[in-house]
Amino acid sequence: MTETATQTSPGLFARAIGIIVSPGSTFQAIVTAPRPFGILFVVCVALAIATAIPFLTEAGQQAMLDVQVRSIEQFTGQPVSNEQYVQMQQGIRMGAIFGTVGIFIMVPVITLLTTALYWALFNLAFGGTATFMQVLGVTAHASVISALGALLGAAVQVATGTYSQSGPFNLGPLAVGLAPTHPLALLLGGLTVFSVWQAVVNGIGLAVLYRRPATGIVIVTLVVLIAITAVFTVGPALIFGR
Repeated sequence: MTETATQTSPGLFARAIGIIVSPGSTFQAIVTAPRPFGILFVVCVALAIATAIPFLTEAGQQAMLDVQVRSIEQFTGQPVSNEQYVQMQQGIRMGAIFGTVGIFIMVPVITLLTTALYWALFNLAFGGTATFMQVLGVTAHASVISALGALLGAAVQVATGTYSQSGPFNLGPLAVGLAPTHPLALLLGGLTVFSVWQAVVNGIGLAVLYRRPATGIVIVTLVVLIAITAVFTVGPALIFGR
């Protein structure tokens, strides 16, 4: 039964496209034959390319340097010295190498941790029976959305000569009238259209896997996304008081 399902399930490229255009039907095949590692490698390659693209132009390097300078000055409350600026300028050139290599380490780790969270939540708390590999298949395939967003974001940033860590599709513009350091503004700045889309797609996949209504599970994945984003955006501001 497993061999037949594997043979008839969509190929790698078809699954990647299916996650974008028709996630529900695509996940029907994925939960039978998860095959997470191929799609995870493709996602890492796409994210590595998106990470490297801004480093290929002087405008992109300068934009990233400006963001780093603003972040340091905002955090320390002191202007960056000329010596610090030169050191940062030299270090930015190595960013492409460290950034792309880091993708192949961090993305699998984050995917495994997220998978473990969902597996524990739905299996142990809600009595589900899915295997870890099935949940990993869902989570890995849902990350196609973040890869798509990263590639599009890198293209936009290179074309406009701008750079931000969360990309051009973040929800920061929704924080109308709020100070940049306001917790809600920080949270919205860390969320993007594509991260929300990925959470929804992940919820759809888990709903297919656990045979539950999608609405409730999508709410869970969105809450998890918001909680994790808050930890990395609002958390440091509250801890350091900036």
